Amino acid sequence: MALGSYYLLGIPNSAVKSDPDRARDIFAYAASYFGDADAQYQLGRMLLEGEGGTRDVWQAARWLKLSADKGQFKAQALLGATLFKGQVMPRQGARGLMYLTLARDSAPQEKWVVDLHAAAFQQATDDERSLALTYLEAWLKGRRD
Repeated sequence: MALGSYYLLGIPNSAVKSDPDRARDIFAYAASYFGDADAQYQLGRMLLEGEGGTRDVWQAARWLKLSADKGQFKAQALLGATLFKGQVMPRQGARGLMYLTLARDSAPQEKWVVDLHAAAFQQATDDERSLALTYLEAWLKGRRD
């Protein structure tokens, strides 16, 4: 993860310059071979934004879901917002709200996560809120089993 981050951002006053292509490769390796939730999040985010290579929203969703299901709150928030908005893939409001709720509960100190959840909750229909709760209960039950 650290090496991927160094290549993603570069290291000031050093020979290591920002190289998103290399960072994406490193995150892909850590995500695939080690199942690292942070690497899966970074890879998913980069695929979603087309950073360091071609944009691939379906692969992005796959990596974000793997990370989110491990409890990585940034992945939960990004996946939730992406599913709720439905701008780059078919809208799944209830599932998006569920992931946003998980992210908010995991990181209540992160204002951006709380704000994303609040906006989605306000826009959600009663049916979406109810179904999100059902999904959330099933997700939590699966983690206890």
